[in-house]
Amino acid sequence: MIILHEYPLSMVDHTGFRRFVSALQPLFKMVTRNTIRKDIVDAYKEERKKALEYMAGSKSRVAITTDMWTSDNQRRGYMAITAHFIDDSWTLRNIIMRFIYVPAPHTSYAYLVWWTPMLLFFVCACEAVSL
Repeated sequence: MIILHEYPLSMVDHTGFRRFVSALQPLFKMVTRNTIRKDIVDAYKEERKKALEYMAGSKSRVAITTDMWTSDNQRRGYMAITAHFIDDSWTLRNIIMRFIYVPAPHTSYAYLVWWTPMLLFFVCACEAVSL
């Protein structure tokens, strides 16, 4: 539910949410936001690994795009690298390969400093999967 609706992880700390969950299932033990974060990161890593393996076996080319933005409520900067490719059934696929926090300022130099290692990581990961 948290991922599906893009709720903040802190939602599990809200008293109203805890009461709601308890009313639905009194025996349910609420997990912490750190546990949820770990589960999300683990799922992301597994899905990224599957995507790299799939792309290594695919004959299509991969286009890589990046995006940087600042969150409205936290004033924190983020960057994502997305791989775009057409799968064997001619369906356009978009997979976020990397997502990181980027400290301010968001200048072209900061972009270069953060983007270059991420691109190298992606290239090395693809090479490793295809070996």
